[in-house]
Amino acid sequence: MAATAVVGRDAELGSIEALALGEDGSAYAFQRAPVTIKVFGPDGNYVRSIGREGDGPGEIRGGMLAVRGDTVVVQDPDGHRLTYFKTDGTFIRTVQSTCCYWTGSLTIDSAGRIWSPGPVGKDGQGGWVRFRMDGTVVDTVPRPPTGFHRVAEKFWRVDVKSGNNSMSMMMGIPLQPGGTQFLRSDGAILLGNSDRLAFAVLANGKDTSRVFEADAPRLPLSTAERDSVFESVISRQSVQYRDALRKTARKDDLPSVWPAFTHTASDKQGRIWVSLPGSRGEVTRLVVFDTDGRLLGDVPLPSTKMFDHTAWSRDGLAFLDEDDEGRTVIRVFRLVTTPGR
Repeated sequence: MAATAVVGRDAELGSIEALALGEDGSAYAFQRAPVTIKVFGPDGNYVRSIGREGDGPGEIRGGMLAVRGDTVVVQDPDGHRLTYFKTDGTFIRTVQSTCCYWTGSLTIDSAGRIWSPGPVGKDGQGGWVRFRMDGTVVDTVPRPPTGFHRVAEKFWRVDVKSGNNSMSMMMGIPLQPGGTQFLRSDGAILLGNSDRLAFAVLANGKDTSRVFEADAPRLPLSTAERDSVFESVISRQSVQYRDALRKTARKDDLPSVWPAFTHTASDKQGRIWVSLPGSRGEVTRLVVFDTDGRLLGDVPLPSTKMFDHTAWSRDGLAFLDEDDEGRTVIRVFRLVTTPGR
């Protein structure tokens, strides 16, 4: 069931780049313009804004967002800092953290460790620095190889010149099978590759403790679907790359079949949610696995937008969507577990 928000100037949402859900059902939205964290109560009503733009105490510029108990945490990769607030808006502290890595969400695991993504180790390889809720460092975890089985990925390369300056961009060709990794609520790392519906669980970040999979037929992509995906990718690029990409990229580079799955997420109880493509596009079906990798089955799809800035609580799910008038809204749903599952 979606919460209904009261519309007003303070409640209006613009340029949302991160969401989080509190255990009481409150929703927290990190807004880029103007920079602030907007808080909405379980009833959908606007409650308050937290933080303001800047580099001083209690000020933020951008980043990922998470909530645990009465604490809101913001990871700002550009500013190399973690900033802590109380859920009532009170500033707590800022500590130096990792830089440069942006992910879909910030993870606080069930042990209360904040997984701050960034370069770790002497060679600066990707991984996480894990912080306690008091701002002290626990340890570092190197990022494992992307997939637990290898599939060669293909890329488009775009070179742009402007006067004496030149820029290059490499982007993976859309819809081809590719590696994915994400964090489970207990801190395990899950690896997969979208050429099949299968995942490996790395309990300590290094050793595979379990592999699980399910059947997922590879469905054909129609010519219209390939054209739509191609044009969507082109239109999302910045102006300086758009024309160059159109000259470099070819529609024939896109595969003729959908990948086995398109999106993954883990909720606060460690269940794995996976979207499968089909008649409604890249998000057509939802399947859920429990923490042991058992397939629980299909789940009704609340919206094809449900993987846009997704946030979870133990019994809730939130994501960005649009209302009938094209305004940005936050949809909040309650997760109902069937007895025995």
